[in-house]
Amino acid sequence: MEVDDILTTSTTGSIQNIDDGSSLNENELDSPLLTFISLCATIITISLFIVPFKTIQNIIKTKNTGSVAGLQFISSLLNNFLWICYGSLTNNKTMFYVNSTGILFSVYYVYNYWFYSTPALSKIYFKKIVIAISIGFIILFISFYGNDIETSKSRLGFLSSVVCVLMFAAPLEKMLTVIQTRNSDGMLKGVAILSLACGISWTIFGLLIVDIYVYLPNILASILSSLQYSLIIKYPPKSLPK
Repeated sequence: MEVDDILTTSTTGSIQNIDDGSSLNENELDSPLLTFISLCATIITISLFIVPFKTIQNIIKTKNTGSVAGLQFISSLLNNFLWICYGSLTNNKTMFYVNSTGILFSVYYVYNYWFYSTPALSKIYFKKIVIAISIGFIILFISFYGNDIETSKSRLGFLSSVVCVLMFAAPLEKMLTVIQTRNSDGMLKGVAILSLACGISWTIFGLLIVDIYVYLPNILASILSSLQYSLIIKYPPKSLPK
């Protein structure tokens, strides 16, 4: 089973006061609605992290990565790392704990994909891992070097959002193929629904805490998830259960 683009859903959250630019602790925003949305976003996002587990177990069992694309796991690793850093900087517990859980899954997925790849593929995959780690630390350097705390927050939030947006663009090629072939093989309805719910929950979360770095990327994620779901309904997979 292919799980391309499963992990492209943003798992972000931060607290900023756009009136004076200062950061707020999430606990200071005592809102039942925020607590509920935060809980929903956490549960849905962790559910998405768990989705590829069966695929990785199959890779371990067959000792072959097959046609599963491994870049998605590296992208998730980088995404989780950046938002863990941003969560620590902004003291956002929701974002920090969700992405801390996500990075554990990502490390497990990346390691097993690399370990069970063919010798030629494993060398290429290892280089991609090194590049992703390097990008992560370069972003941290750009964000923190010679900057005050508020500037660091803004730069890290912006650059992390850019990484998310680039990840969201990945499914576009597949969606074009689905339209051309009128076949949505490789796109899973359950994952599309979870991704949509995840994007909507983080969008609402971001709006509640007034953080553009949360809601803007997730609006895009919600739109792409909606398009994916629409394509699955319009062009049902021919070789997979609907």
